[in-house]
Amino acid sequence: MLDRLYAALRRISQRDAAGDARAVLAAAAREAARLGKVDVVVIRLAGALEAPLIARAPARASWPPERLVARWSAQAARARGAVALPEAPVRRAGFTAGLLLPLAVPSGATGVLVACSTGAVPSSEACARMLVPVLAAAARLELDRVRRESEASAGAEAHERLVRRIHDGPLQALSGIILHLRLIRLAADEKMREPLRGLEVELEQVIRQVREFIRTLRDPVPEASLEERVRRALARLERSRGLECSLGWREPDGALSPAAADELFHVINEALANVYRHSAARRVHVQGRARGHTFEVVVRDDGVGFDVSRALRQTPRGLSFGLFSMRERVNALGGLLTLRSQPGRGTRVLIQVPIGAVGAGPPPGGRDGRGRGALPPDRAGARVRPAEYSLSPKSRHSRPRRTSGRTS
Repeated sequence: MLDRLYAALRRISQRDAAGDARAVLAAAAREAARLGKVDVVVIRLAGALEAPLIARAPARASWPPERLVARWSAQAARARGAVALPEAPVRRAGFTAGLLLPLAVPSGATGVLVACSTGAVPSSEACARMLVPVLAAAARLELDRVRRESEASAGAEAHERLVRRIHDGPLQALSGIILHLRLIRLAADEKMREPLRGLEVELEQVIRQVREFIRTLRDPVPEASLEERVRRALARLERSRGLECSLGWREPDGALSPAAADELFHVINEALANVYRHSAARRVHVQGRARGHTFEVVVRDDGVGFDVSRALRQTPRGLSFGLFSMRERVNALGGLLTLRSQPGRGTRVLIQVPIGAVGAGPPPGGRDGRGRGALPPDRAGARVRPAEYSLSPKSRHSRPRRTSGRTS
């Protein structure tokens, strides 16, 4: 008997689990039928696996139907041992005995083995023999799944580390150089302004190239929707930082072009990066929705918060490099970036872009984002909210101003 068990396990091990998981389970069903000396074996595995798997031996067996197998699987999950099948349906199907054997492996995958026979009821020893190849196959499938996920996770984490190093190093340095070039250009005489502006444009092109490189590293599935990309970013936060993340998203079809969606994703991703770097938050919520002719995204956390006006005074133009990058991207879409925070009260970032934004560089009408398709000016007489600042001034020469923005 040991030789038969060994041979059965060897045959299962020769199956390619990565190539066809069902083939591995089907091989286990055949070995279980042979070892238990029963006529039909049906296996159903679910739980930690991506989707329920069903295998039959012989493969052409039509009874029991899948709906009964699913029902019996739920019944077997509550059982501690073998359960006899109801006699009436078993006999109608042409069998004399039927058993449910619950399946469970340490990974959490659960399921059922259904054994039907035209002879005697399988003994306890026969049940144990049937379970050996099936549990071995289930463990093999689970180990292969864990290996694939580990490899994918390791690759994603390596990419994320590289992205952070590029973002926090060269990209921040280039953004700082542009920031200071603009200050120098504003103070320079007329003869020097044009060459300085040319150098500024060249640096902006380099920054766009670096950002595109980061995008390809950070987002291995660029064709995914904006909602799916944000969902994956939140999942990374939950997995790596232990944050409780939630997402509410209602994006009308065609609201954003692919280029605009890409720019908006990077703004959201930078806001999320600020959450785990600085906020000490436990929860973060992202909401995206259309309001009139505007698509707006709110990133809200319950972290320590900060004094916005004080933070804005600590840099040459009142912006950290991260906020500077966010503002530039939103301005290029003709949108508005608003920051609201207080010490001990968390932080709220509001991003508003016009529906139909193309995201192909600075909008018509200048870098201030007030050309065609840009957001309308704030309504006259709007009430000013405390600690809320617009980081998208109407003129590129103006300072960040305190404003009401739009709330959600």
